[in-house]
Amino acid sequence: MNKRRLLVFTILFAWSAVACAHEGHKEDKTDAELIAESVAAEHRGPDEHADAPSLSAEEVLQQRIEANRLQSADNLLGRLHPVAVHFPIALFLMALIAEVILMRRPAAGMETTVRLLTAGGAAGAVVSALLGWYAAGWRLSDRSETLGLHRWLGTAIALLGVAAWWTARDPRQNRWILRSLLTLLAAAVIFQGYLGGELSDGPNHLGLR
Repeated sequence: MNKRRLLVFTILFAWSAVACAHEGHKEDKTDAELIAESVAAEHRGPDEHADAPSLSAEEVLQQRIEANRLQSADNLLGRLHPVAVHFPIALFLMALIAEVILMRRPAAGMETTVRLLTAGGAAGAVVSALLGWYAAGWRLSDRSETLGLHRWLGTAIALLGVAAWWTARDPRQNRWILRSLLTLLAAAVIFQGYLGGELSDGPNHLGLR
């Protein structure tokens, strides 16, 4: 097998694992069930393909493209969730950094910057949370503990983000409340990113345990 085919197969299997996890979230599967399906997808070779065991890398790729075609608007919205989550993470972290600069140098005139970053983070958090509900299914409880925590922490981040934006609208009042909210949001989005990695890449994806 040449390097090009090896690369194609690696991409295919990684994508299969992510797609499998996404559908598992929709179907309310446990963490153990999601892991088992991801492992099976990663170790399934091209010769095990049900329709054509001797397919070329290009043919397998084309079949994967066909299998991943959008089925509905809900399906599209769910797939946009991983794209949207980067915005609130970056903007809330930058808002906290700007607020720290403002604390140390009040004359720096960072109030407008903090307000803009907080507003962008809040908008991104609301959109991300909504898309996350489309991705994971509209239910109040999950058999997967990781998914359940990820779902409700994301919802809480959206609500806290809106509260932070409302507080930041008036730079002369409630500054300590805004700083507390931004600190809490910064910690929450970092942990939320970790949970997202656990769902997409498997348990202990950072190798910390």
